[in-house]
Order: sequence, then C-alpha cells, then structure tokens
Amino acid sequence: MSHILIIGQKFSSLTDFIVKNGHTYTLIQDVLKTKFPDKKFKNRVVADFTSQASLFEAIDTLKVTADAAVTTYESYVLPTAWVTEHLTIPNLPVAAAEACTDKFIMRSKFNDAPEKISPAFAIINSEHDVRLFAESHAFPLILKPANLAKSLLVTRNDSLDELLLNYKKSTKLLSSIYSKYAANRTPQLIIEEYLDGTIHSVDAFVDSTGTPQILDEVVDYQTGYDIGFDDNFHYSRILPSALSQADQDALRHCAAIGIRALGMKNSPAHVEVIMTREGPRIVEIGARNGGYRERMHSLANDIDITAAAINTALGKRVSIKAKKHDNCAVLELFPRSNGKFVTITNLKTVENLPSLQYLSVKAASRQTIGKSSDGYKMAAVVILSSPNTEQFKKDISYITENCQVIVD
Repeated sequence: MSHILIIGQKFSSLTDFIVKNGHTYTLIQDVLKTKFPDKKFKNRVVADFTSQASLFEAIDTLKVTADAAVTTYESYVLPTAWVTEHLTIPNLPVAAAEACTDKFIMRSKFNDAPEKISPAFAIINSEHDVRLFAESHAFPLILKPANLAKSLLVTRNDSLDELLLNYKKSTKLLSSIYSKYAANRTPQLIIEEYLDGTIHSVDAFVDSTGTPQILDEVVDYQTGYDIGFDDNFHYSRILPSALSQADQDALRHCAAIGIRALGMKNSPAHVEVIMTREGPRIVEIGARNGGYRERMHSLANDIDITAAAINTALGKRVSIKAKKHDNCAVLELFPRSNGKFVTITNLKTVENLPSLQYLSVKAASRQTIGKSSDGYKMAAVVILSSPNTEQFKKDISYITENCQVIVD
C-alpha cells in the first residue's frame, strides 16, 4: 500500500482508483479552490500555493509518509515538482517542470534538440517586439501566453493590423486571465511561426531514466477554424487517427525527442504536434495527461490512463497496450461571439444519439461566455464512442451541423 498526494485539485476517477487499488491519499488543496479553507475534512490539507515556503509549511504538517505525488492540472505541475523534490520522492525535475509550463523555456530547449521539432518564436514585451518578429517572418503568426492551457488567448493573425489589435487585446486581458487560471505564474506573451498542417497529440509515460513509453494511439484534432469559427479552440479530439502509419510513427519519434529535450522523468507527458509538409512539429508538451484522455483511451482502447499515471509516479512499470480500437470523440462547444448564455440548440436530440457517452453543459443560464481567444472556456462537452464507424461519424456530423451555442 502506498500513500499518494494529490496536488491542487482532485477529480473522482483519480481518488476512486487510488482507493480501489488499496492505496491511501491526501489532497493538498489550493486555498483558492475551496469555499471552506478552515473546515477540517478527512484526507485534506489546505495550502497556499503562492510560494514554495507557504506550500512546504502545509506539506510539513502531514502525519503520513508520502510515496508519490500527482496532479492532473497544468497550473499545479510546477508546485508538484517542488513538493516531490522537497520530500525526496520520485519526481519530475523542477527544471523540467518549469520547461513544461513555460513555452519560452520549452521552445529554447527544443532549439537544442538534435532534429528540428518546433517553430521559430520570440518572447514579447512590447509592441516593438511584435513588429520586429513580424518583419522577419511570414504571416500568419501565432500570439499566445507563455504558460496557459486550453487555447486561452491564443490567436492566429493574418496581417500586421490584426496582430497588433490582438496584442493590445491580449495585454489588456493577460493579468486577469492569469489571476484566474495561473495565479502562481508571471504573465507573459510569446509570438511564433504559424505551422500549416493537421493537429494531433499523443500521450506518454516517462520513467526514472527519462525513457518515454509512448502510446501507439494518436489523437486527431479539429480547431474552431476547421469548422468555420473565428477562434482557435480545440473543437474535437478523435480516435483512431486518420494519419498514415508512417506519419504516426514520425509523430511518435518527434514526441520522444521533445520529451528528452525537456529532461522529463517520472511523469506523464502530453505532446501536441502539427503534421506539416516538412514533418511533425511540436506545439507544446505538458507534464500531465491530455484533457479527457482517461475517458477517451478507456472507451476506445481499454487502456487505464489513471493507473499508468499513478504507477509512473510510484516509479513502477506501466501497461499501455490497447485491447481494442473503437471510435471515440470529445467535442467542446463554444459560441461564435461573446455574450450571455441562452441555450444550445438540439440538445434533446443529442441526448438520444446512439454514440453518446457523456453530455455536460458547463455554462449557467445568463452566464457571460465567449470565444477561447478572449479567455473563455467551453460552454458544453460531448463525448461519443462506438465500434460502429458509420454511426459514429453520423453522430459527430449531427452535432457539428445542428448544435449552436446561443448568446445574447
């Protein structure tokens, strides 16, 4: 039996797995994520994550010996590395955690890789920096925060006027979005080359020697742009991949180079890649499993991603061999413009689709919602899965063509 620390926030499937497999856990909960910080709950210690000192103060009150620490949220990757180093248990090196959560550091390390695996980039501190990069690189150009997830404030810019407009809008929103989603990080923008190609991702588990064990199953993405939106959110994540086997092998090879370039150990890895005409190029690597991957790989492949993450944290071998290859998709629904949430059209029909596995409307009535590029998150999530490919594709098409997020 092992005792596992869950850093920041928990979700039910993680704690269920821990208990089911005879382990125990303590949630080290971010004080900003609880309404009752002073209330005593079993298996919980409340901590201030704004500094290492305040976090360690809470950790040092533990009356049990921790064997591992895990997190499933991007904003807690670096604090988890601090904790594991402090406790001298299997850990993602702090330098690797910093690289995995800061795209400027990440891109700098990719530049030193033995093969070209990422786009040209620059850090942005002023409008002058924006103009300087634009003078030496062709449009489109991508402007994005250095250390936020979920495509927040990411914009594609097809002209200098559009780039400068989005730069001004992003700088205006940057502090408030960081305060909400990454309070312990310094707000920062970067600019990079636009990569023309299809978007994909693959997950991996990295052992104590830095050797990545990469899933065979590559996930395909569609963005908002792909379905006619003026927004860069990930609309769909789909298994199995439509890429050729040769392209999937090249993508996994590129992912392995990127993981090693960041110095990752004892950690999951989520690698987002664009398949260009020149080959795969890494968008980013996260020291966590990708969004929805626990459900996706369970439904499509009968792979237990949570078990692999826990075993990786404990320094054990993992099993990630697929037992089946069904279809699975996660769709995130956004409005076309910002406003007060009213409804989503045709949800009653969606509830009866043969492939439906999960449907959750995240937006509350009259809540202000909007585009991902303006710092908003999805209004709803739909998960589909079926061994019947024809029905599966039909159900995706129905949602894409008939479900609109209505705002006023």
